[in-house]
Amino acid sequence: MPAVGKESDWSTFLRALAPGTGEKILDIGSGDCSKAARVLQASNGAMLYAVDPSEKKIAAAKRDHQQVASSVGTAESLPFPDFYFDKAYSTMALHHFTDLDRALVEIGRVIKPGGRYIIVEVEPRSSLGTLFRFFGRILGEKMEMRTRAQLTDKLGQGDLFRVVGSAELGSRYLIHLSRA
Repeated sequence: MPAVGKESDWSTFLRALAPGTGEKILDIGSGDCSKAARVLQASNGAMLYAVDPSEKKIAAAKRDHQQVASSVGTAESLPFPDFYFDKAYSTMALHHFTDLDRALVEIGRVIKPGGRYIIVEVEPRSSLGTLFRFFGRILGEKMEMRTRAQLTDKLGQGDLFRVVGSAELGSRYLIHLSRA
């Protein structure tokens, strides 16, 4: 299965991210880095970095996707210097952020002004959203899921990002942000 959903969803994601040669791109909540490796393959020479709070997933990423610079960390405390990245993205991870406001400030800190931040998230009212909540309760995971409208409204209230656009991706949605 493509990292975002259907193949057309993956194409929509790549068009929004528009990974370019020489750009530094950060995958936030990367898991095993399979998405980052796929973005790297589609980028024609971007440099991919990944961060995830799971030491086990990052160990697997370092073993399986050595071309991606991966490290343990959270969205709320990114281990990178200010304005280091041209672009960043989170796919199916935002609902796991423990403090969304703090995470957005931190993400804004590491993205260069004018850079992109792409979010792909599950629509909570979809069957996939119901499934996520069900398994999240079983696994004891803390999740805060937001609809596309709720998240777009929240993101539009801050001064770090400007909402450029959004798209429905079946049971998921994409929000494209520009760093102010």
